[in-house]
Amino acid sequence: MRFCVLGSGSSGNSVWAEEAGSAIVVDNGFTLSDFRRRAAIRGLAPGRIAGILLTHEHVDHQRGVGHLSRACRCAVYSSPDTLEAAVSREERPYHAAMKLVPGNPMRIGPFEVTALAGSHDSVDCQIYVLRTGGASLGIATDLGVVPEAVLREFEGLSAAVLEFNHDPDMLDRGRYPIFLKRRIRGPRGHLSNWEGAEFLSRINHPGLKCVVLGHISRNNNRPELALAAARTAVTGGPGDPRIEVASHDVPTPIIEIWRRLAARRNARGNAPVSTPRRAAFRETLPCGDALIIAWWIPPLMVRP
Repeated sequence: MRFCVLGSGSSGNSVWAEEAGSAIVVDNGFTLSDFRRRAAIRGLAPGRIAGILLTHEHVDHQRGVGHLSRACRCAVYSSPDTLEAAVSREERPYHAAMKLVPGNPMRIGPFEVTALAGSHDSVDCQIYVLRTGGASLGIATDLGVVPEAVLREFEGLSAAVLEFNHDPDMLDRGRYPIFLKRRIRGPRGHLSNWEGAEFLSRINHPGLKCVVLGHISRNNNRPELALAAARTAVTGGPGDPRIEVASHDVPTPIIEIWRRLAARRNARGNAPVSTPRRAAFRETLPCGDALIIAWWIPPLMVRP
């Protein structure tokens, strides 16, 4: 699996995930032309899109979903309430709309998609986990609090996109009206840097290889503050993931996760058995725009 955050913030949000030439897009808060421009920067072909997952109906996540669905002739997937609210804002219907039930995995192309209930001031809000082979990606932005079910589902992921929306001090000192500050800080608002860091610390493990910090406020945060909080969260922890910061304006590098091969089990089915063909994990740092994460087994590389 490989993925890229095409943009993240109040001006628009979209995440691209791809496996074996088939892609899923999570949200599209951009116009169709802007989406295509951002995808082209990373060499991503919209013709590969097999489906669009919609987290909720707010315009920074939903603005371009209908245009993209019709242009690519692909279905939009979300909860029944989100689909009803989103469709009511469209001048024309989606190419197709498919209902997701939180907690029930659904197959879309090569991906197994699990939707989870979030906590945000929308009609409904979905958090998504994508799995294919041994690779997994969780996408959790626009959260006031992190539900326990989301924490449990995010344990053991290969990569995650997590919300680091605001710095509490900047929000307090900022020019937003009191009601908006309360909304942002509330249980159906957005996670602060330190709340995002707590989320990250609780899901950190040796197999977590990359975390992207998303939905960073232009007015109430700075990328370096979010990054410092995230680094504090993983320092001394069980894992040491690479940390990327998503931008409002420029897509992240493409991050590629290769399938982890299942360890063999002993006769009792409990502990992995060490064999000469099972080699150690090898991570290659970025070459150009790609971060390659792979298991190496001589004499060849096995890729999903």
